[in-house]
Amino acid sequence: MVDALIFDDDPDVGELVGEVLRARGLNSAHFPSGAGVVQIVKDTRPRLVVLDIMMPGIDGLTACRAIRETPATRHVKIVILTAKHFVQDCEAAERYGADLFVHKPFDAAALGEAIGKLLGVAPSFAAPAPPAAPLVISLLQGGAVLEAAGLWVFFDAGAGCVHWLSSRSTPPTAVWVLLSRYDEESLADLAAFAPLLSAGVRINLAGPDDADSMLQRLAPRMGGTPGLRASRTPLLYPQREGELQLAPGITAATRYTQHAGSCLAWRLDAQARRLIWCPANEIPPVAAQWNRHEREKFRTLFAGADLLIHGFGRGLRREAALSDRYRGAWEPVVALAREARVTRLALMPMGGAKTEGLADELARSSGPGLVECRLAPPGSGWIL
Repeated sequence: MVDALIFDDDPDVGELVGEVLRARGLNSAHFPSGAGVVQIVKDTRPRLVVLDIMMPGIDGLTACRAIRETPATRHVKIVILTAKHFVQDCEAAERYGADLFVHKPFDAAALGEAIGKLLGVAPSFAAPAPPAAPLVISLLQGGAVLEAAGLWVFFDAGAGCVHWLSSRSTPPTAVWVLLSRYDEESLADLAAFAPLLSAGVRINLAGPDDADSMLQRLAPRMGGTPGLRASRTPLLYPQREGELQLAPGITAATRYTQHAGSCLAWRLDAQARRLIWCPANEIPPVAAQWNRHEREKFRTLFAGADLLIHGFGRGLRREAALSDRYRGAWEPVVALAREARVTRLALMPMGGAKTEGLADELARSSGPGLVECRLAPPGSGWIL
């Protein structure tokens, strides 16, 4: 059970409020927008909801009123957290049923004290929480899958999905399929999810929000058979750069890569562990050849990852002059992984990548700051 839900488009605020709540023995989940807030609160049944006034989807005051007017959620305590300092906002929050109105920037200790009084909880000095359940990651042909407590998260839907799915006897509670791009290598086994849909498993499909509306066009392909009821079609999440909540405590973030056309790199944060799926990004052999903004964007995305799965060797750029220069360049990936303090780096050979003798070279790249660096063909696996 999640004790508190935080709706704020500032990730730093979400993290700070989460720390305040943890100090009171409360766990939380952070959502970067107010989209679907009432349904999320109904499904999660938290004790507390923290709402920013100005955020995408639905503003905090409207969300506060909707939560109070819905019988299933009206008992939840509500904190309005905002940078706005207008008396009218405070009066509206009180009128709509907020229990607490807090201005940004705020004092963390004071906020913790106020929330403690609101919920009747003292600062937590209890024994540490039990260790988180392991996250199991398997690298498939044209994709990867993560298993976490009844949730399956697929990174792309390549030709290895059908075999992996057929090897599982117990269905999950929910499935996410996170597409990085729309080429056939990433979509080969999309129809393999049709039996799960037919069995009533909730399947969520996310991918680049491109001009051709490819994600919407793929939904019937995942359904497999014509005539499936609307409740048995995947839920679609077109993605630009930003965050996406997969489940309480599990967040995905996206960044555009330098692949030609729409393409995403995915970061997944779950139970204080971080996984990066970046199959089609190109890192130039010389850092100076890469736009500084782009390099910093990916260094930040990779920062502190427990596992970075990165493709190399395809020569994805269309410009012939650059294609040869990029083909097989794995050294800059290792360099950027070290700079971003990645713990484990798994390099997937793609296209015309030359791998002869590479396993030994990568092993020599392992060491302090980059505990493991290895070649990762389909069938590789990790437990985080």
